[in-house]
Amino acid sequence: MTETVAVTSPADEVQGAQSLLKGIDVLLAIGAAPGPVRFRDIERAVALPRASLHRLLAALASRQLIRFDARTRTYQVGNRVLELSRRQLDQNLLIRAAKPEMARLARSLGRTICLMVLDGTEIFVLDFEEADHAAGRLVRLWPRLKAVDSAAGRAILSVLDADSRDEILALAGASDTRTAADVSVASALGYAVVPREVTTGCASAAAAIVDEAGHPSGAIVCLFESDAIAAEDLHDVGRTVAEAARRASGHMGMRHTMPPIRPRPATTAAVEILPTGRDYVGENPVWHEGRQRLYWVDVLAPALRWWDPGERLAGRVPLQQLTAGLAFDGAGRAIVAGEGGVFSLDVDTGIARPLLNPEADRRGNRFNTAGIDSRGRYWAATMALNHAVRAGSLYSIEPDLRVTRRIDTVGMPKNIAFDASGRHAFFSDAKDNAIFHFAVDPDTGTLSDRRLVVAAGPDDGQFTGIAVDGEGCVWVACVGAWKISRYAPDGTHRGDVVVPVPMPTSCAFGGADLCTLYITSSFIRVPAGWAAEAPGSGQLLATRVDVPGQPSRRFGVATPTPQT
Repeated sequence: MTETVAVTSPADEVQGAQSLLKGIDVLLAIGAAPGPVRFRDIERAVALPRASLHRLLAALASRQLIRFDARTRTYQVGNRVLELSRRQLDQNLLIRAAKPEMARLARSLGRTICLMVLDGTEIFVLDFEEADHAAGRLVRLWPRLKAVDSAAGRAILSVLDADSRDEILALAGASDTRTAADVSVASALGYAVVPREVTTGCASAAAAIVDEAGHPSGAIVCLFESDAIAAEDLHDVGRTVAEAARRASGHMGMRHTMPPIRPRPATTAAVEILPTGRDYVGENPVWHEGRQRLYWVDVLAPALRWWDPGERLAGRVPLQQLTAGLAFDGAGRAIVAGEGGVFSLDVDTGIARPLLNPEADRRGNRFNTAGIDSRGRYWAATMALNHAVRAGSLYSIEPDLRVTRRIDTVGMPKNIAFDASGRHAFFSDAKDNAIFHFAVDPDTGTLSDRRLVVAAGPDDGQFTGIAVDGEGCVWVACVGAWKISRYAPDGTHRGDVVVPVPMPTSCAFGGADLCTLYITSSFIRVPAGWAAEAPGSGQLLATRVDVPGQPSRRFGVATPTPQT
């Protein structure tokens, strides 16, 4: 054994719990050792009488918390501990919030990205992502670091309240002016950088993830493990990491807006889980008639996704910014909307060209899913990155890129869809958990006569993405309720399609006859414990329906408006 493990003396800590604490000290000594340990190594580490230590080891082994290798005469942490650790990691809300941003950063920066948390005066790595996915499957260990000496620690300290921060600095023996100034700089910048950490010997940039109350939950860290980096480049990375941490903070807030998962209902139709691979949050599916493909976006691991049902092939085109809205123009280009405004996108290369951003002054907002009306207008609403309600507006964009704000304040927009006549619009708002109807003037795009179509009931979960079929009925994805529901324009319930995932997110009609209903879904927001119950979560689904949908409209291309 190459190191001595510091353990606490249980004598006076908790009355009546001395044996328990001694057993915990033994488990910690085995777990903190650099490799399998022998009896005498544990004996030296915990300083217990041999007879007592033998009894504790036997008790821990009986509960599979440790295991003994008779061949090498050594002890290791047991499989039960590993199983519990893996389960806790899978259920950890911070990991779920940070994972999409970590994966995106690792890919775009080509660096190791870590998620670190504060433990007393130290920080440690809770999870990580490698730029090379093959390497990311390996187990890696990082040492615990003093919070005051690391970018991650300083980023977390910078958003703590003053009393908590000062207490940690004092306990760490780092109440000097220089350290306090470094933390203050991190607070002003929104991120922390350390050109060369004392313990690891590498540069790093980090930003804190905060919960809905503004308390730091952890920090996203970019490590520069093998090469030097100029100060200005390190700060560029710091700003990029800060944006990722801000988005992850918004994901943390999502747990307060996600409905509980309802009991799984009986299957009502044949629904196929397509081999597309998992999306963190699939959204805004659109059928492309020319290519005979379905396109959609993965919002949180930004990518343009596609499925070719003829070849049964799926693809992913990485995107540089969080993207949620998707439509096509007459030339076959994708028109996407998300963080930073609206862009024209080459669907094969992922190269985007900015078109406009009507909310350039609202950096805390992003666009959500999009729809096209009968005159070829592009409609999309904005929402807060941190999911605060009533932070966005609904816009329409003319083919010549003139923008009109149609609704000043919207609750939590999902998407807007139009019927075949072009005179009726349906709008899904998660704030009210309802679908609303508007009368539309096709020539001017003016909305009027807002009325409620249907509000979600207790068994409907949360209404999200919608599509309108050829008969004018609205299909809505019900997050948490394992179903897509169909409603007539007057709100009459016309039936459900039960799906094998609890969190469907949106739907669209496709195929040559427009009778295939494609359904996107979420994986990253599926609550802990449901992954085994619904292994198809995050994948694209498909089912046949009796009523065809409408042909997809194109931005800038008008379609005939039937006379009434």
